[in-house]
Amino acid sequence: MYALVDGNNFYCSAHRSFDPTLEGKPIIVLSNRDGNVIARSNEAKALGIKMAQPFFETKELREQHDIVVFSSAYELYGDTSARLMSVLTQFAPDVEVYSIDEAFLWIEEYVGLYPTYQDLGAAIREKVDQWLRLPVCVGFGPTKTLAKLANRLAKKTPELNGVCVLDTPEAIEEALWGFPVEDLWGVGSRLASKLKKEGIRTAYQLREVNNEWIRQAMTVNGLRLVHELRGLPCKLLAVSPPAKKTICAAPSFGKLIPDLAIITDALTTHLSRSCEKLRKQDSLCGAITVFLHTDRFRRTPGNGLPAKQYAGSITLVLPHPTNSTTELLKYAESGLKAIFRFGYNYLKVGIMLSDLVPGDYRQKGVFVEGPNEKLIALSSVVDKVNRRYGQDKLRLASQQYNPDWPMKQKYLSKRPTTRWEDILEAK
Repeated sequence: MYALVDGNNFYCSAHRSFDPTLEGKPIIVLSNRDGNVIARSNEAKALGIKMAQPFFETKELREQHDIVVFSSAYELYGDTSARLMSVLTQFAPDVEVYSIDEAFLWIEEYVGLYPTYQDLGAAIREKVDQWLRLPVCVGFGPTKTLAKLANRLAKKTPELNGVCVLDTPEAIEEALWGFPVEDLWGVGSRLASKLKKEGIRTAYQLREVNNEWIRQAMTVNGLRLVHELRGLPCKLLAVSPPAKKTICAAPSFGKLIPDLAIITDALTTHLSRSCEKLRKQDSLCGAITVFLHTDRFRRTPGNGLPAKQYAGSITLVLPHPTNSTTELLKYAESGLKAIFRFGYNYLKVGIMLSDLVPGDYRQKGVFVEGPNEKLIALSSVVDKVNRRYGQDKLRLASQQYNPDWPMKQKYLSKRPTTRWEDILEAK
């Protein structure tokens, strides 16, 4: 039996956990540059604020309803997540951290400590609330897909008190009957539209389709999904998370930038962060993508007409995989120069590392040498120095060329678990 524990409105709840005066107030959390809404409390959702809605569009609602606004505080969220996962290991040693606010637990061998699954779920909710002041919901099912489905029902159905158990064929069938197919784990909007055209609108209808049709229409991944809905586990607990297949960094500037030198500065910083992650999972990358675009919401000052827009991207396949920031930077800069156009005000530059291979991969071509081993070793030394003395203590000369572009965090809250100056005082 699997359990899925999921934090309710996790980013907003993390702020509330250190400030009880926020209880009952509408809260929104903004993206990296305070550009879009990326998290909402239930009160903010009730006001009609949508996910990914541009922040400037919420001005009228904020003035009418005294909505509390926070910039993203990833230090706080990361530390709160680590504490949540630590609490969950009190109930089961095998915990798969699925995302910053979700975790699967394998509880088959430990449920005997509690009279029922409902009691175990209630104990998890009580412990997390007592130790972290975070609201969570718990779903139980014989497969990970059914546990995720149960968790969603626990969130949507107040009568369940945050715990939903699908432990019998009757309970599973009843849950699948009215569950929309587009809300299933692994079913995107395109696939949902395709299924609806075939008359498949609920999870129950999908479960009853024959395997051959599913394989042709949804490939082997769809077949796994249907087997999981039938109670046959196909997705096992992944206690050790697999290495990422791509690494991307693309925060917006916070203001419009027309200058190539400042954009190159931003690109260098994004690349440095991506390469740190690449080396942390001991991988090399074989391709690099650079992309650049303007603000699609911008209006021309004076006449109010939509401003001229531009977006460009380029993917460069490297002659050999590497994780050296210095080596990758020359490709990134050449890509940026290729897609940059003068005369535009840019909102974002981003970089994506792909074709990742293990760190010990080395293959020389007939006309191509392998990666520069000295530069790879140098990058590892830079990482060690920065981990010990602070981020960017050692950095490339082209980084931080202009300090005007860094993150915009006007509504940044205190981070009492990671900063001494923000620690709470008891009076």
